[in-house]
Amino acid sequence: MKKNLIVISSLILCFTLVLSGCSINRKPAPKPAPPAKMTPTPARDTKPANPAHTQASKLAQAAEEVDGVKAATVVITGSTVLVGLEIEPDVEDKKTNEIKNEVIKEIKRTDSSVKTVSITTDPNLITRLKKIAEGIEDGRPISSFTDELAEITRRMTPKTK
Repeated sequence: MKKNLIVISSLILCFTLVLSGCSINRKPAPKPAPPAKMTPTPARDTKPANPAHTQASKLAQAAEEVDGVKAATVVITGSTVLVGLEIEPDVEDKKTNEIKNEVIKEIKRTDSSVKTVSITTDPNLITRLKKIAEGIEDGRPISSFTDELAEITRRMTPKTK
């Protein structure tokens, strides 16, 4: 009988320990983090002008002064100038080569250090040149566009005069 009492007492004790050990311990939820303080960003115009972009803008403006040119995008790599020309819609195809030659003369007149001028009127290449020009304007180094410029240059026919 003593053995039964000890066994029953042990079982009750184990059962009590199991039940009390399995109870859920509720903790308060963590407090949300305070909102981050916003610091104002400086205005974009406060950075100094990129000299390559300034020279490219000057050459693009010179190209746009040629009759028949609607818009020009210029990217400079060393002594080579890549030009994307948007020709006025009413210009005949035969006149396009004359306009390209005039743009080459005008660019070389504007900057005597230019050795090679490559011109395209292909809308796809013009779009690619615009993206490169925007990247340079935003401060990205021209070296980050090396592969893209090599591909564009392969597709363009250089004109040297």
